[in-house]
Amino acid sequence: MKGLKIFTPEDFPLEFRTAITIGSFDGIHLGHKALLQRAKELANELKATPVVVTFDPHPRKVLFPESHFKLLTTIEEKLELIEKEGINHICLVPFTRVLAELSADLFVEKYLVDGLKVQAVVVGFNFRFGKGREGNIDVLKRLGRVFEFRAESLGPIKVNGLTVSSSTIRGLIEKGEVEKAGELLGHPYFFSGEVIKGKGRGVKLGFPTANLKVPEEKLLPPPGVYGVKAMVKGQKFFGAMNIGRNPTFDEKELSVEVHLFDFSGNLYGEVLRVEVLKFVREEKKFASPEELRLQIKKDCEFLKNCFKSFPLS
Repeated sequence: MKGLKIFTPEDFPLEFRTAITIGSFDGIHLGHKALLQRAKELANELKATPVVVTFDPHPRKVLFPESHFKLLTTIEEKLELIEKEGINHICLVPFTRVLAELSADLFVEKYLVDGLKVQAVVVGFNFRFGKGREGNIDVLKRLGRVFEFRAESLGPIKVNGLTVSSSTIRGLIEKGEVEKAGELLGHPYFFSGEVIKGKGRGVKLGFPTANLKVPEEKLLPPPGVYGVKAMVKGQKFFGAMNIGRNPTFDEKELSVEVHLFDFSGNLYGEVLRVEVLKFVREEKKFASPEELRLQIKKDCEFLKNCFKSFPLS
């Protein structure tokens, strides 16, 4: 992310005019990608700089801390995905309860007009902002007439009958429907984790695994076995992942373990980036370690066959 230029309200007013899109952008899904492209088009038309305005932390984490809200993308992942879409100016607005109490009109005047020198703003169909979520596209259009900026919204995008939104994608992942989630995202759902020392059972079963420490704020699919693609040390490998509590061994702590096909070596301390491609089966308790070993063998053979048609690139 060397090309990114990150601003905060402390940098206001900016030294250039902007065409912006604004929102939480959790996941950077197909709807978000359409907004980013439209912001670039408006910027080109108006000879302005395209800027993504987003919030950190996610508003729901501040407004509803008791909900233990999980993210589709960490802030680092979000910035990386935005840059991939060709926008390298990002304004990170710290989200606080004080900001949440600011009226929509004041937010637009203080942040968009005075701070960002906005010439155009494009938002999603369900975007709300300001105290009591009073702000919407109609408010933006009204204020656009006052402060002389363009305001527009993009309608919903549907994929296979599902409306693309972060909440829809979150629901799919929570149900283990990772393939459908990937279709709405426009890329496989992924997470990263540091390889930590585990119990070593995978080696004894003949399927060595990398135990991953995943950021607590990151949403994980439910317990089960999944087909994955992992990036480690600049190389990509297909593999099988188990998320669960190892009921065969009566464990209680949730673990994330990845067995990489065609890999050998020590991964301790490395960071694996894991793309979750396919749900295989739910986690279950086996009568013996040997029965578990045979099932893991079946799972791996099934996935290797599935991945014959998947590109490793």
